[in-house]
Amino acid sequence: MARRPPQRVLLIQLRRLGDVVLSTAVLEDLRRAFPDAQLDYLVGQEAAPLIAGHPLIHERIVFDPSRTVAMWREIRARRYDWVVDLQGSLRTALLTRASGAPVRLGWRIGAWRMFYTGARSRVGRKEYVPRQRARLLEQAGVHLDETVQAMPHIYLSEDELLRGERDARSAGAVPDGRRVGMLLSTREPAKDWSADKFGAAASALVRDGVSVLIFQSPGDASLVARVRAQAPGVVVLPVMDVRRVAGVLARCCVFVSGDTGPAHMADALGVPRVTMFGPTSPVAWTTGQPTTAALLGPNARIVPLADRAKRHAAGEDFMAGIEPEQVVAATLRLLHDSPCPRIG
Repeated sequence: MARRPPQRVLLIQLRRLGDVVLSTAVLEDLRRAFPDAQLDYLVGQEAAPLIAGHPLIHERIVFDPSRTVAMWREIRARRYDWVVDLQGSLRTALLTRASGAPVRLGWRIGAWRMFYTGARSRVGRKEYVPRQRARLLEQAGVHLDETVQAMPHIYLSEDELLRGERDARSAGAVPDGRRVGMLLSTREPAKDWSADKFGAAASALVRDGVSVLIFQSPGDASLVARVRAQAPGVVVLPVMDVRRVAGVLARCCVFVSGDTGPAHMADALGVPRVTMFGPTSPVAWTTGQPTTAALLGPNARIVPLADRAKRHAAGEDFMAGIEPEQVVAATLRLLHDSPCPRIG
């Protein structure tokens, strides 16, 4: 059914750093479909810095959970033509319904599917998550070009890039070295690779002349100590806010981690990555481009989020069988194939 092109569109993705980063790709699909539309983005407080300065976002609206009813009223007062709920929680479905937008798109999940004018099942062909989310637009008649995959982007200022370089050097990184960033944990123990294996991989890379930078998350101190014991030459960065993390990450040649938000930040900054997968799908969570090396062990299998913690606690090790030698080989290949960022 033909529709009048929207003039004002709101995207909603409140939480999870990686999900917010990946959802920026949908902005490109919307801009391609509606060149003159105003695109706003409703985001949670934690992830809000990641979309600061994005050139396709007209207004970044930061959700305040202490003012839920007031937020409903504010969103409704903006009189959006379309609202696209990329998250699909009860909270975001209620926000979408409260908007009063004539077109409300979201996922066919739970009883709140009735709040949308067009809903799509998450179950279907396995594909890169940004494309899966963009398919919500098809519920309102948008044609997606299957030959073009929109990519996520984080935009940093020159000052932020320079600060990232200063942060790296102040932690001990050499100015002109081949830099490999590592993050030792994810937010899910079921997706965490062994700290001892990280240490073995880091040690081998340091011996090869690579400068290994360890990004710390809160609570990583014991993991960092174990890696340092095996690889004393690593550079350990302090816990930093997400924009400063992005600034240092943008100065890395390769990023190594489990399947977690900063891996998607690497994609959005154009940094090649090596990612170890266990209970999640590399098809869904990587770009599929040569700049990403996805490593799986024999125990890797896709497990729904609701079941991962229980099965992991019962002793199932989804990450078993991914060896340091594989990570080192994949990292060295990417270092060989992809130019490092110019260090200023």
